Amino acid sequence: MNKKFSAELAKNSPIPLYFQIKEDIIQKIKQKKYLVEDRLPSETELMDMYDVSRTTIRKAVDALVNEGYLEVRRGIGTFIQQPKKNLWDLAELRSFNEEVGRQGLKGTTKMLYINIVDSNEKLEEVFNGRYQAFYQLDRLRYIEGEPSVLVTTFVPMDITPELDRFNFSDDSLFRIFKEEYLLKIDYAVKTFSAINVEEEDARLLKIEKGCAIQLVETITYDDEGYPIEFSISRDRGDITRFKVILKNKNIN
Repeated sequence: MNKKFSAELAKNSPIPLYFQIKEDIIQKIKQKKYLVEDRLPSETELMDMYDVSRTTIRKAVDALVNEGYLEVRRGIGTFIQQPKKNLWDLAELRSFNEEVGRQGLKGTTKMLYINIVDSNEKLEEVFNGRYQAFYQLDRLRYIEGEPSVLVTTFVPMDITPELDRFNFSDDSLFRIFKEEYLLKIDYAVKTFSAINVEEEDARLLKIEKGCAIQLVETITYDDEGYPIEFSISRDRGDITRFKVILKNKNIN
């Protein structure tokens, strides 16, 4: 079924028109105005709907295809799909389950193990030498049944005593922080880099050894500005991607 809707873009906005169109179509999919297997309006119809050029429409459609929301079937048309990729929106701090659920995807977690470890040079740097012992929590995250993220988390024992009593296959660390230890999460700082996956991580993520993956280091802070968690995640680039909107502050 070919569905057409009225749409209006903010043409004076610094956000590119193709990006606004892409986000508008994603919203229509989430609102079920477009359903999976619906045929997207033609390029000409989309040009009329959004009052933009063919080039702009093609750029928006290409982006939606890359993100898994659309599938182009040659000689037939372009159809709505359920994305299997996780596009992590960095505009807000969310837990894994919140972010995956926001996209209408099914996320699950497998707790690999939790151990107590001594501080080391990296942990001393992150936590400013305030703690001597940490819980090390290793988890494997799945999206739609596919292993997506392998994450190792370090939490000071002093602020979360008996953290090892929780089952992190079923529970959220953020929930436990807030409800069990009354910690107030304020913000997080993420650092991204590209690495080649090691053999054991490749086995867990079901990819080939040496494949390029995203290494993401995250430090989470409480409302007093103290670090309460340090995580190192290895993310499959073919499933997990990241999005952030940057605004030019110099535009009047």
